[in-house]
Amino acid sequence: MIKRLAALFGSWLLLATLSSLLAGCGHFSFKSKHTALAQTGNWEGRLNLKTLTKPPEQFSANFTLQGTAALGELTIYTPIGTTLAVASWNADGAVLEEGSQKQKFVSMEALTKHVTGASLPLTSLMSWLNSDGENIPGWEIRSENQPGGRRLFAKRVNPMPQLQLTLIIDPP
Repeated sequence: MIKRLAALFGSWLLLATLSSLLAGCGHFSFKSKHTALAQTGNWEGRLNLKTLTKPPEQFSANFTLQGTAALGELTIYTPIGTTLAVASWNADGAVLEEGSQKQKFVSMEALTKHVTGASLPLTSLMSWLNSDGENIPGWEIRSENQPGGRRLFAKRVNPMPQLQLTLIIDPP
């Protein structure tokens, strides 16, 4: 899945470079979404996910995340704002939409295992978005609050494969 997203992302690289030159130092903003789900939690920024396999796989993109660990939606965008994928979840399970394709999963953890090769602890990771959250077994997490937003560095050391997740969360 990371390879598939990376291939989609790579095809936009040239266009994104040209767009960056035209747009200067600005970045694409998604703050115009004012949904009921966004009222329970709303974050946007950039993410980088690296799977420490041989060879390593890496994926970077813009994102919006709305909702809570129990009910939410994560949208992944190209640098110019085109939607690559949407993952949504609730008590009944999770759905991954890529273009016109939809896949259903029993949980968000099962969806993240399908995408990254390992289950990600969504509830625990979401507790770190606004402030330092709980310790997560098998993970090393640190965060920084900066004037330009919050940075979250998470590294899964156990189980294998190791993952590195970096989120740069824009200020509200």
